[in-house]
Formats: sequence, structure tokens, C-alpha cells
Amino acid sequence: MSYKTQFVKIKDLPPANSFLSPGELAYLQTLRAEKRKGDWLGGRFALKVLLAREDNLLPLCSLPSENTAHLLEMSDVALALLKQIEIVKLPSGAPQVIIGGVADKRSVSITHSHGWAVAAVADAQTFLGIDLEKIETRSRIWAEEFFLDQEKGPATDEHLTRVWTQKEAVVKLLGRGLSLSTREIILSDNQVQFVGRAKEAWLAQHRPQIILNSTRFDNQFIFTTAYAAARGL
Repeated sequence: MSYKTQFVKIKDLPPANSFLSPGELAYLQTLRAEKRKGDWLGGRFALKVLLAREDNLLPLCSLPSENTAHLLEMSDVALALLKQIEIVKLPSGAPQVIIGGVADKRSVSITHSHGWAVAAVADAQTFLGIDLEKIETRSRIWAEEFFLDQEKGPATDEHLTRVWTQKEAVVKLLGRGLSLSTREIILSDNQVQFVGRAKEAWLAQHRPQIILNSTRFDNQFIFTTAYAAARGL
């Protein structure tokens, strides 16, 4: 059980019409806020590049480094290949990959924060969710609303950001989107427990053993992956 990730700088994306399908371009026109457009484009580009590389359609390269230029230079041929990968939104809000008109069965997840977009992919037998958040000071009211007392720990900016990304990644893994409350996901020492609707979603997935992997990224973000093997497969 493994997963792959791709990080991209949103400001360095190629023009939207160079890598989006006609359907994706049409959806882009419905977005009004420029930030929303940038985040949406960044997630799509990151996932398309990752999938194309996994399918050996594009050459492998290392993830962008904070000490190097982030621009991904791609030929017109490579960009045309990306147009053949279409990413649509399921009713839950989760991304669904369509290649050649056929739904791809692999598990995918997208996140974005403060100018970065990230995509992850795993095989069809893996539940997957990711989240990226900048480490910053948030209000006490925010912590009271989204965290249980036992989750607050030292209550440092880094700790609370880490726990927040873990909860968000698990929400995505469960595939229920905004219908779930983060307070229904209880974290303790990287172990996950559920109550309410979150528990119902976890039981519907046959109680997968969820693994959390949280790391610092670019020295000012926390990036978390939540993944689990589907039981019985």
C-alpha cells in the first residue's frame, strides 16, 4: 500500500487552455473569484501531471524544491496529453478522474494552500485523503470550535495545524465531504476514532485501519496524508 504526490506552485502554471479539457474549461468560466480559480487550476494541473507520470506518459522528475525555480516547463505535446485526462467533481466534492471517457478507479485527492497545490494518487484498493495548511496563529474560538480538549495538546501553532490537517485528510478519505464535522473525528497519538456520521462512514468502508503521515513542507506548512487499505481486497 503506497501513494505518490505532486506539489506545484500555482503562480507557475501554464495557461489554462493548454491543459484543460473542454468540459473543464467550461467549468472554469463559472468560477468568479481569482483565488478560487487559481486553487482549482493548481489542483487539476498537479493531479494530471502526477497521473500522466504514473502512466509513463511523462518523464519522471523530483518534486519542486524551495531552493529552485518551481516552473514546470512542458512541451505542447505533453500539455496535449494532459487534456486527455479530465477531472470532474463527484456529488461529495471529491475528484473523479476520467481518461478516454472511462472512469479511472485509482484513489486520488487534491489540496491547496497559500499558493501551493498538491495531488496524491494510490491504487484502487486504497482509501486516500490529503491536506496542506500553513502554520499560522489562529483564534482561540477556532480551536474551541473544531478541537476536543484532548486534541489541543501544547496548543502551539504547529501542533494545532498538524491536527487540523489530519482531521481534514481523514474527512477526504471517508469520502463524505462537508457533511461530516471535524469534531466527529477524534485524534490521539496519531490514532483515529469516530463518532456520529463519521463513524457511520468508517463502518461503511468496513473499518479500515487508517495511517496518518504528517510532515513539514517548505518550512512553513504541514502536509498530511491519510491512507488505508480497503478491507477484504
